Amino acid sequence: MPQPPTAIDPGVSASPAEVERLRSILSEAVARNATDIHIRAGDVVYVRVDGELVSLGPTVLTALSTYEMTMHILATSPTAPDIDAVHDYSGPWSAPGIGRFRLSLLKQRSSFMIVMRVIPDVLPTFESLGLPSSLTSISLSEFGLILVAGTTGSGRSSTVAAFINQLNTKSARRRHIVSVDSAIRYLHRNNVCAVTQREVGIDTDSYLTGVKAALEQDADVIVIGDLSSPELVEIAVRAAEQGRLVIAKIRALDTTSAVRSLLANFPVDLQDSARLQLSELLRGVVAQRLLPRADSRGRVAAAEVLLMTPLVRDVMTDAGRLGELRHTISEGRAQYGTQTFDQHLADRVIAGQVSFEVAVTLATNSLDFELQLRGLRR
Repeated sequence: MPQPPTAIDPGVSASPAEVERLRSILSEAVARNATDIHIRAGDVVYVRVDGELVSLGPTVLTALSTYEMTMHILATSPTAPDIDAVHDYSGPWSAPGIGRFRLSLLKQRSSFMIVMRVIPDVLPTFESLGLPSSLTSISLSEFGLILVAGTTGSGRSSTVAAFINQLNTKSARRRHIVSVDSAIRYLHRNNVCAVTQREVGIDTDSYLTGVKAALEQDADVIVIGDLSSPELVEIAVRAAEQGRLVIAKIRALDTTSAVRSLLANFPVDLQDSARLQLSELLRGVVAQRLLPRADSRGRVAAAEVLLMTPLVRDVMTDAGRLGELRHTISEGRAQYGTQTFDQHLADRVIAGQVSFEVAVTLATNSLDFELQLRGLRR
């Protein structure tokens, strides 16, 4: 059981043994490609690998161990408060020779818990994520709106990072990219572009405040971590109309749901003009899910990709035809590089990356999916 705070001498400093134990935990987590690390008193250390929390070993940490680890972390964080003032604290932290982390310290039952998000050194690309090359062209758009849809844990942050990475390495001119998100999951250094990354709650009070500020900060590209309110949608559309490129995460299961969700932020009497407006500004929508690999070695993305082809634009401007979007996306694959979830799922099965049993349970239409897969296997 965790020791009560009275069992810990306030004058205790972090021992070299506990500092080394912390570094060992972090090193193993990074080596195992963990995304998150959970360190708490009275429990073993857990790390999140491929979406699952797994133990790093049988050692149960004491309250004194987590106290000393917390002291070391705070002592090596220039902007961190004194340990006696910590109840909830979040911020960046680096372990020399190991990596960078997004840190969250909290008290639970009078002992400390440390949660860390690993900030990867290697930035994702569309190729490394298994996403279609058709996204490359829209990522370099001069202006407009790009949506990255999915649920929590669907890999949206990695895809957004790939968009920023593409701009930061391939843009034809130097642009100022301003990202406003709840946490920095990937660190982008200035390359072809200048990249400013701001965290909600630390660098800016809210998404809305941060995005409004980006308009005043000469941003050419604005990245929004959660397009979740009519006010944010309004300012995102305005920014796109002013000649900026806006890349935004949105919560939706597929591309059609993402378009409907976006339109729902406009008043009913403005829906017709909103559809016309979006048909001109929207560059594309990528919606994705993460699936277990057939070889049990991690996960792989299945993505639905909508691009603003002439047919898609015609469908979007007619409220009664939005239900045709999926069919239009399917038909445009060969010519434009669009694709439905089921088409990408079939590709994954054919390549042996995802089992048929998993794919058929996740297909939009399982019967059509089976027929489609049989046709591809001939």
